[in-house]
Amino acid sequence: MSDTSKADAARDDFILQERLSGRSVRSISKELHCTTAEVDQALDRVLPKIDNNAKLRIIALDLDRLDQLLKTFFTRAMEKVDAQAGLLVVKILERKAALLGLDSPQKLDIVQVQAQKEPSGHDKIKEAIMRLANSAPPAQRAAIRRMEELGFEEALRLLGGEVEASDSEPEKLN
Repeated sequence: MSDTSKADAARDDFILQERLSGRSVRSISKELHCTTAEVDQALDRVLPKIDNNAKLRIIALDLDRLDQLLKTFFTRAMEKVDAQAGLLVVKILERKAALLGLDSPQKLDIVQVQAQKEPSGHDKIKEAIMRLANSAPPAQRAAIRRMEELGFEEALRLLGGEVEASDSEPEKLN
């Protein structure tokens, strides 16, 4: 290992120890006359990489440690009727269950919320027309209802009018 790489490793270790003791990245960067990004890069070099395999290893180690503690304190709780040891056994079991995901809910009650359906364009237009029709004077509304009952052609004949050729066929748009 060259002197430069030894110095870099010593600097990285110093940065790690300072961070572990609670010192801020900014404070360390000021002392070492470097950027906060360089301090973060040094930490990235010395701290272990946490990927899924590392997480599984850590969980497995923790479970093994918890099992050793459980054996010791379970025996003490049972043989000596030690309430504190019994409480610790329960805490250990809770921690194991949390690590293994045993406390997650087994059944989910799904509540489905439906958004209120927005009226269609047709419904909005129909509602506007009905508002206008209902705002007409009572005599006009009654006449329209009566014409609908008779049929518009019959109502027109009774009133003495005729359907003109231009009224019976819609105009064609060019």
